[in-house]
Amino acid sequence: MDLHVHRRRALRALAGCSLVMMLGTAAGLAQAQAAPGATIKIGCVLPLSGGSAAVGNQTRAGVTIAVDQINRAGGIKSMNGAKLEAVFGDSQSKADVGVSETERLIEREHVAVLCGAFNSAVTFPASEVAERNKTPWVAVGAVKDEITERNFKYVFRINNKATYDAREQLDAMSMLAKDTGKPVKKVALFYEGGDWGRSHAANIRKLAGQHGIEIVLDEPAPPNQMDFTSQLLKIRSAKPDALILALYTPDQLLFTRQLEEQRLDLPFGVHSAGGGTEDPSFYAAVQPKSVAYYFVQEDWQIDILDNNKDPRLAEADQRTKQMLGYGMSAYTAQGLSAAYVIADALERAKSADREKLRDALAATDITSGPALFTGYQRIKFDASGQNTFAHGVISENLGGKRRTIWPVANRAPGIKPVWPVPTWSQR
Repeated sequence: MDLHVHRRRALRALAGCSLVMMLGTAAGLAQAQAAPGATIKIGCVLPLSGGSAAVGNQTRAGVTIAVDQINRAGGIKSMNGAKLEAVFGDSQSKADVGVSETERLIEREHVAVLCGAFNSAVTFPASEVAERNKTPWVAVGAVKDEITERNFKYVFRINNKATYDAREQLDAMSMLAKDTGKPVKKVALFYEGGDWGRSHAANIRKLAGQHGIEIVLDEPAPPNQMDFTSQLLKIRSAKPDALILALYTPDQLLFTRQLEEQRLDLPFGVHSAGGGTEDPSFYAAVQPKSVAYYFVQEDWQIDILDNNKDPRLAEADQRTKQMLGYGMSAYTAQGLSAAYVIADALERAKSADREKLRDALAATDITSGPALFTGYQRIKFDASGQNTFAHGVISENLGGKRRTIWPVANRAPGIKPVWPVPTWSQR
């Protein structure tokens, strides 16, 4: 055979091997340099079915709306106008499924970055998979403290961690006590038995003494409970001044209905750490009287739509109504914020290479724009990946609407908290 033929065949074989090698590294590098018209995949693991499906679908709506807004505004301009594509994985509200969906998005969909997964019990192991695969993960909704306390380099959280939620609840109680001279002295804790509920209860235990509050009942909810009568009897017997809850939507709905049926009076009311009480589908399923005077630790400025005139926020609210049948929630806002934070990092990284994107996320410092539709004034991550400027607000359900009462600076003119709350017979 001619020597030149040998050389041509060898060169073709070498080119083929090079192509295979390039394809084999697609998971980390395929999207690194965006040509005009390129698409960058953002993976998001959410509970689109199962017990937290309502919340997961609200978050998906937020991500979807933000991606559409970013693409219509010209995409990632530093990358030749590259467009974003959101690729979703359904955790089914289960840790093992969330882990397998994370692996699928990394290994088969070759996403540049991940977000999710709302449930702390899913986010904790799934983000470990992302860390192991050196793929940035932007936590959405999940508050378990340890998510950003593992010395990980690829995990970032925009929203509160559990410590912040507990601190805000107790700070609001102290503010109301100072304003009225009527303090809470005894509280009962009732919470879901997973990572989120137990983490919240642990932080309340740590902080309660600083506020002069005694915990007279500390009770996790049994899984798949169909009746909370026995737990309500325990709460009644403990005679707390206030009740602190941390329940997902299905349990929150059942508990609220049974609390009203039993006419359990709590002098300073129910104080919920978000969860089901931030879910519009929860409010659509209960009578307004059932949740009158509820205090909710909100993960966004619940009445921000009354004052923020950014057309992108108004559009997001309208689009959410079209997609889900109700307006924006904390979960829609968090999904929207996550997508805008990722877009900001891509713009600065000028690349979808996972390492460069990780470095850009670590250097994030956002002080304006739609990433702050959650109500924050700033997003900047510390060395652990936690946004130390995250905060929520405390609302009280007044006249059928959740109104921000804490901090005072966020309270709208004319809003006055009701403290203590009326008994059931007075409502």
